[in-house]
Amino acid sequence: MDKILLLTDKIRSMTRPFPSKSETMSDICALLEIPLVSPTVGSSVPRVFFDDIATQMGLHVHGSMPQMARTIIEASRLEWHEEFSSELSPSGGGGTVTALGILQIKNAVLAWLGKPVIGLPENIIFTSWSPIENWFEIRSQLVREEVRVLTRPGASDFRAAVMEEYGSRCAVSGITSPDAIEVAHIVPYFGAASNVVQNAIPMRADIHKLFDAGLIRIEYSVSTKKYTCVVHDFVLVDYDSYHGKDLRVPVDPMSHPSRRALEIKHEWHRSMWQSI
Repeated sequence: MDKILLLTDKIRSMTRPFPSKSETMSDICALLEIPLVSPTVGSSVPRVFFDDIATQMGLHVHGSMPQMARTIIEASRLEWHEEFSSELSPSGGGGTVTALGILQIKNAVLAWLGKPVIGLPENIIFTSWSPIENWFEIRSQLVREEVRVLTRPGASDFRAAVMEEYGSRCAVSGITSPDAIEVAHIVPYFGAASNVVQNAIPMRADIHKLFDAGLIRIEYSVSTKKYTCVVHDFVLVDYDSYHGKDLRVPVDPMSHPSRRALEIKHEWHRSMWQSI
């Protein structure tokens, strides 16, 4: 039983390089003995969460949520980084604090209580997920069942983490029926190390199938900072309504699809698109 629990913890930790917002928020509420507050749909953080923390720490309540987060963090003489806020994100989450920012707020609370801070995970700021160099070789050696389906430990935890970040919606069509939504890997599954939010997009089952086949692709624009759905001519007649449509992305920019993963995905299907 202990081995199973350890494996579950290990897999959960690989879905993102730091705790989820809900986990960290729960810890903060317990530390300050304030009412429990959880993220809303889409992983947004309610304003009352920051107000309660500021009031408990004797700080003035003012400004936007990122401004309040910065006040709380700097009041404990800790560093503030742009990655703690989604204000520069084009996803519409301008007043939201990221999961990494919430983790730094927990550090601020620990410092205010006179307890050791846990520190931020290394190599998180200014970086995004990229698969290890030999991921394809690892994938080819995975255990497969007789029906040729890859065995995927921890799939339910991974799905839950991705669905939470995307507000339980298909990122392309916007549907919310859970039975019709699958979690698509950008770089194909090659083990637990590929189960990270940045390497996943929730998609309706048929869209997922076309995405895996390279008939629907997701492109990132540096100029607009948006992700756009592009449909191949082979299926355009039935899926033209999604061609050129902006992808719904998480409010937290640190959970957006990895641009490097998308580049690898495009390279896989390059020959198919060169004929267009």
